[in-house]
Amino acid sequence: MGKITIFGQAGTGTTSVGENLAKALGYKFLSSGNLFRSKAEELGIEFYKFEKFCQRNPKYDLEIDKTIATFGKKNNSFVVESRLAYHFIPDSLKIKLTCDYITRIRRVAGRDGIAFSAASEKTNFREDVAKKRYRKLYGIKDFGSDKKFDLIADTSQKSAEEIAAMIISKFKLPFPFHPLGLFVSVAKRETSR
Repeated sequence: MGKITIFGQAGTGTTSVGENLAKALGYKFLSSGNLFRSKAEELGIEFYKFEKFCQRNPKYDLEIDKTIATFGKKNNSFVVESRLAYHFIPDSLKIKLTCDYITRIRRVAGRDGIAFSAASEKTNFREDVAKKRYRKLYGIKDFGSDKKFDLIADTSQKSAEEIAAMIISKFKLPFPFHPLGLFVSVAKRETSR
């Protein structure tokens, strides 16, 4: 399988897992979160304010979603991290990452350099707004439903490298690059079970 999509709420490790997985497989990596942040920066709007802005003006959501859908059609051998990549690239191997709420919010707070309470408030807002936008724009009612994914992995107690190795092992993906010894040792241990 050359097309892999990774879904997860903020703080589940989608970007870290995606980058590690792409690196180990020698695949391209695309992150919708990074595209969204870049667009906000390009427009000179603070990231969380950009989220509110997109609630009223879906132009940029549609633009980023189109970029992902086009990327999925024109490319192979990639990992895409995005809340809707599984929807726009239906022929992909679909991975869902989960994580307990407290750990997710701690990760977001650390990444964004903000207090836990602010991270909680902003994350809850973003996730609520996203569900409403996806329903309005695409008619998606069961956003992130487990039944849409080939694998669900809990990242609460595992590193991004361990999750990437688990994915490689579970789907017997050929991984020509071993930039981290952990990939080799974890994958061998997983396959020997």
